[in-house]
Amino acid sequence: MKLFFAILIFCSITFAENIENTDVKHMIVLFNGKTIVGFVDSLDIANVYYRLTDSYEPLKISTWKVYYIYNDFNRIFHYSLSFKENMKRISNRPGTLYTIKGDTIPYQSILANDDFFKPEVLLSISPGKSTYHSILDIEKVVTDYSILEYSIEKGFAYSSYMFGLSLLIDLRIKDFLPQLKFFGLNKTGVTYESFVTLIPSATIASLVWDLWKDKRSFYFTPIFENERFGRSMYIGSLRHVLQTISDNVIFRLEKTKFGGKVIGVIRKKNFVN
Repeated sequence: MKLFFAILIFCSITFAENIENTDVKHMIVLFNGKTIVGFVDSLDIANVYYRLTDSYEPLKISTWKVYYIYNDFNRIFHYSLSFKENMKRISNRPGTLYTIKGDTIPYQSILANDDFFKPEVLLSISPGKSTYHSILDIEKVVTDYSILEYSIEKGFAYSSYMFGLSLLIDLRIKDFLPQLKFFGLNKTGVTYESFVTLIPSATIASLVWDLWKDKRSFYFTPIFENERFGRSMYIGSLRHVLQTISDNVIFRLEKTKFGGKVIGVIRKKNFVN
C-alpha cells in the first residue's frame, strides 16, 4: 500500500511538472528593449495580463507600453502600431542588418512581408543574391540617410501646427490687446515672413534631433533579456496617438451596458455592409 501511494505521488508531481512545461512562454518586448519573460493569460485594448515564469502572481501592463509580444514558437502574439510602422519604414532602402548572433550584412534593398505573426524580411544583397531573415533573428536595421524624409515631413507638420496655433492666438489677442505682437505676427495677422521662416527652422530642428537620436537605427529583437535598445522604438505620430485614444474610448464604452449595445449595433451594420 505504501508503495502504491509513493508511485501515485510521484506520478502526480511528474504530471504537474509536465503541464507546467507545456505552457507556451511569451516574451513581452517594451519600446525601450526591456523584455518581460512570462505567460500571457489574456490581453485587451488597455492591458496585457500575465504572470512571470517563476511566479503565479497575476500582473498587468498597459498595452501602449508594449512594442510587441512573441512566443517560444517564434510567432508574433501581438504587435503595436509602431512595430508595423517601423517595418514599413525600413522597406525599399539600402542599409545594414545586424543579427542577434553578431552577423553584419550590408544590403542594397530590404522588403518586409505583410505577415506580422511570422514577419520576415527579404534582403537583396547583390544582383542575383537574396536572403530571407526572420525579424526575431534581427537585432537592428540601420538604413541610409533617405530615412530622414520622415524628419522633413515631421518638421513640416510641426511648423504647420505652430502656424495654425499662432494664427488662432493672434486673432484672440487682437480682440483684447490689439497693440500686442506675437511670434513675428503683425497687426494684420500672420505674415508671409513668419511662415516661410518657421517651416525651414522646424525642418532643420527635426533633422538635427533625429540624427542625434539615431533615427536611422530600427531595433527589433534584444540580444539579452535586460538589454535596452539604443533608442525608443515608439513612434509618436498624431495618427497613432489619436487611434490609441479612440481605441481606448471605444473599449471603455463597450464595457458599459448602453455603450456595448450601441457599438454592437454599429459593428453589425459594418459587417453586413
